[in-house]
Amino acid sequence: MDKSIPKARQLYNGDINTAVIAVQNATGFDITPAWWDANVGNNGTAEQILDRFDKAYAEFVASK
Repeated sequence: MDKSIPKARQLYNGDINTAVIAVQNATGFDITPAWWDANVGNNGTAEQILDRFDKAYAEFVASK
């Protein structure tokens, strides 16, 4: 896993979308709504969602 990928949970300041977009902008790899639905979803607390995103996104970037 690449340690240089920012963590959305650390960037989170009340808006999940802003944190996720900041991570994508920092890495240059964009996700799609379908990717989000398949790998993260919207169930659970903001922190749970962000933890799932951070894990799945690191794997996504590593696969590129």
